[in-house]
Amino acid sequence: MIRISKNDLHAILAQHRYWLETNFTQGAMANLCGVDLSEQNLSRYDFRLADMRGANFSKCNLSEAVFYKANLSQACFSKANLSKAFFTEADLRWANFDKANMREANLCLANLSESYIGEVDLSQANLSQANLSSANLSKSNLNRVDLKGANLSGAALVEADLSYSDMRGADLSWADLRWANLTWAAQ
Repeated sequence: MIRISKNDLHAILAQHRYWLETNFTQGAMANLCGVDLSEQNLSRYDFRLADMRGANFSKCNLSEAVFYKANLSQACFSKANLSKAFFTEADLRWANFDKANMREANLCLANLSESYIGEVDLSQANLSQANLSSANLSKSNLNRVDLKGANLSGAALVEADLSYSDMRGADLSWADLRWANLTWAAQ
């Protein structure tokens, strides 16, 4: 795991912001693969389209951060604050969200297949059309979550709270829903 200074991180993110602002003609796309960014305040940062495979965001404040179409496969978000973060169309395969706060996060069309999302607060999040195949969401709070059209095939939802969630059109084939709370869930 590579640790970089805050100055180096800010320089990389400034180049990334410039790259986005100039429609990819100047600056440089952020490459933070395998970088340890744990315990930092990165709230509201714009990581759109960045390559952050295997990055460590443990215990980070990433509230309202934007990860649109970012590559975050195998990234670690353990105990991170991801409330209202924007992950639309992000690649989050094999990511670890152990005990993270993801209240009101937008994960529409995100690929979370085989990710560990156990004991996570996802209340009021948008997971519509997300790929959660073989993901582990055991003991997670999915209260009032939008799961319309989501792929939950083979997902573990043991003891998950799915009360008041919208699961219309979701693929629940082979999903493990033992002891899950499905009170008023739309299916």
